[in-house]
Amino acid sequence: MQALQHSDGYLIRLERGEEVTATLTAFLEEKGIHAGTVMGLGGIGDAELGFYDLPNKTYLRRQVPGNLELVHYSGNITLVDGKPFIHAHAVVSGADYQALSGHFFSANVVITGEFILRPAQWEVSRTLDEFTGLKLMDLPK
Repeated sequence: MQALQHSDGYLIRLERGEEVTATLTAFLEEKGIHAGTVMGLGGIGDAELGFYDLPNKTYLRRQVPGNLELVHYSGNITLVDGKPFIHAHAVVSGADYQALSGHFFSANVVITGEFILRPAQWEVSRTLDEFTGLKLMDLPK
């Protein structure tokens, strides 16, 4: 991973073989970043996307194998159990140019991963919401 700090945050380049979520999360922990936004694009492989099945309170997970374009990646950074957590969604496509999208779980970089990370001053934790079964942002009422 390479990172360049700028006035609004960081320009980050993930390199071949790095796993997107784990590498970005480790960077957040190293820099002490607990809040913000992240967006990116690149060339990835073997992505895992998800769709939340509310009635069953579980993610339907889909493996998307092979070399893929990370067309769009967008997420926010909050805290879960006191640690930085990235909630991201993505659009990916393969050689057939068909887009697949959903909650982004993981993918390995096979070409490059180019991300802009913007830390924020707010600090928000996620707590379990009984209705959805998900840890949602716990914002002041």
